[in-house]
Amino acid sequence: MDFEDWEPLYEEIISNFGYSKKKDRISADILVESRSTDSLSPLKDLKNKTVEIGGPYFSESDIETTVAAGASVRQMVDKGVDPDLMVTDLDGDNELQLDLNLEGVPAVIHAHGDNIKRIEEWAEKFEGCVISTCQCRPPKKGIYNFGGFTDGDRACFLADHFGAEKIVLNGWDFSHPFGGANSEKLKKLKWAERLIGILNIKIDRI
Repeated sequence: MDFEDWEPLYEEIISNFGYSKKKDRISADILVESRSTDSLSPLKDLKNKTVEIGGPYFSESDIETTVAAGASVRQMVDKGVDPDLMVTDLDGDNELQLDLNLEGVPAVIHAHGDNIKRIEEWAEKFEGCVISTCQCRPPKKGIYNFGGFTDGDRACFLADHFGAEKIVLNGWDFSHPFGGANSEKLKKLKWAERLIGILNIKIDRI
């Protein structure tokens, strides 16, 4: 999804959650200055593939192309599955993500107003391939916005934008947030479910 199509949803999200456009822009600027995009090739490689996007309750499968969304990277690795791509806003096991990135797993790092400190601490430490994304309009070259809000639905937007044939959601539960429920987590999951529902791509769940 191009930003012009995403912008009305972005405006609704920041209004609904009370987020700051200014902080979103600051975060995007910091990320692109500290860790600009190396290559979009890992995303282009999703074209015409069935893309499994792992959630926090991930279980093993025989799908070839696997994307770790947020905290699911730990569940995947614990089950002996190395993802082909990680989508993260750095709110998780960042040491594990650094190790996987160094071993060749590309990381899609996302900037938004609430993770400025995490970007300042972690982004420049990634030594492998990085793709930088942001919640707002991209401020300059080297950072992108293909749509999406949470790590999980943003991974779906990436797969859709780059021409995947089908998405398989593995280990997703929109009613029971990983690590315990609170009102904001539940609200984010409702948004994720809504956003995934607008994508024009076949989506299965396991």
